[in-house]
Amino acid sequence: MISAPRGFIKASPWPTKKYILFLGGAVAVRIDRVEREFILGSAAESKTEARLRIAGKSMKCLLASFSESGIGFAMPGGPLSFTPRELVSVSFDFRGQAVAFDAPVLKSASGIVELKIPESMYRSLSRRWPRVSPPKDLTVDFLLPDSELSLDCPESETWSDVELPELREGLDSKSLVSLVESFKAKASEIASEGRVIMYKDRGPADIAEEIASRLGRTLYVPSTSGALPQSDPYPSGRIITREMAEEFEGPAAVAQGSKLSAYLHGRELEGLNSGLWCPVIYYRYAVGMVLMANGPERRRSMDFGAVDLAWEFSRILAWFLKRHSYFAASDKAGGPRRGGIIDATPAGLLAVLPSGGGQGALPAIPQGSVIKLRLSFQGKTIICSGKVARRYEEGDSNFCGIAFMDLSAQDMADLSLDLYGEDEQFPAGGA
Repeated sequence: MISAPRGFIKASPWPTKKYILFLGGAVAVRIDRVEREFILGSAAESKTEARLRIAGKSMKCLLASFSESGIGFAMPGGPLSFTPRELVSVSFDFRGQAVAFDAPVLKSASGIVELKIPESMYRSLSRRWPRVSPPKDLTVDFLLPDSELSLDCPESETWSDVELPELREGLDSKSLVSLVESFKAKASEIASEGRVIMYKDRGPADIAEEIASRLGRTLYVPSTSGALPQSDPYPSGRIITREMAEEFEGPAAVAQGSKLSAYLHGRELEGLNSGLWCPVIYYRYAVGMVLMANGPERRRSMDFGAVDLAWEFSRILAWFLKRHSYFAASDKAGGPRRGGIIDATPAGLLAVLPSGGGQGALPAIPQGSVIKLRLSFQGKTIICSGKVARRYEEGDSNFCGIAFMDLSAQDMADLSLDLYGEDEQFPAGGA
């Protein structure tokens, strides 16, 4: 996996990718080995000014030497305390473009710090604030709207912000009654059955409801005599693919047979031709299920129009539940979720939280969601909004690239001071 410097959002995996994205949307280009050696050699020959950054500190220096053994930086003002193998972020300008990389310390003495030659180096097309490892005093808490909820409903691996979606399917959202009636009318045009069940005093009734609830996506079965879709055509992720279903059932499906396949085969024998199970996601909970089916009286497959209709109806229904305070707060709720900070700038941060449903786990927050955050540093607490600019998973962890949305100029300046130290301050006017 390519390791991106802290001036960039890390992504995983990038086995062959050449480009990395900034939080602000600018693109950085990975520099190949030959050009990397040319740039470092030329910068050392001209004694190019560079900046080194470690947590809470930023310092100017000169790129003084480059050889097969390492890169030397001359520190004006004498030697500084660097720990061997400590990771340092480096940036400098080369012929009008910002160049950045991360490298560990080899040795530090007599006003010179020597770093290992980086495996990856990047040229950015638009320089923003460099990402650095967080100081020990900087923390972030996710203040999710469902922090006060503890519902007796299945928890989903997918989180929804429960907002009114863009209306495209012609559903009547003036009232809850008109919404349900308009859904039934629309569903009758494309399916022999269309209804919704709520998980109040009950849970998933079968493996189809269980997998849709847990994954927070629509189980779309175009034909009970065929396989699940191999790919998801929706950019944001909306349906359960064949691979996702196999991962959900795990190795037991190989040894004992797939429960989902057996269930669908049984339904086929009962006359089901095509089916759809779409969960009603209320923040991290699956509180109900939208069901659509074609039975013996309509022997044809449902297309993706059924997926669109069920998805929109489920989102509007969740919004009505929120609007009418259908669910009350609970004393058993988990409260805010503390995130681990990988790196940060005054404009945003990359945070990691455990996933998989364990203690303190955070469901997968979709890209584009806006959430509340609590930042704490140097005795100061800031409540702000953050937009999920990127999200990915590695192992048992969720990674979220968060772009701050409403920090004041003073808050950003204070955060800059905490991240970079007194030698490098947040630019005036936020530029």
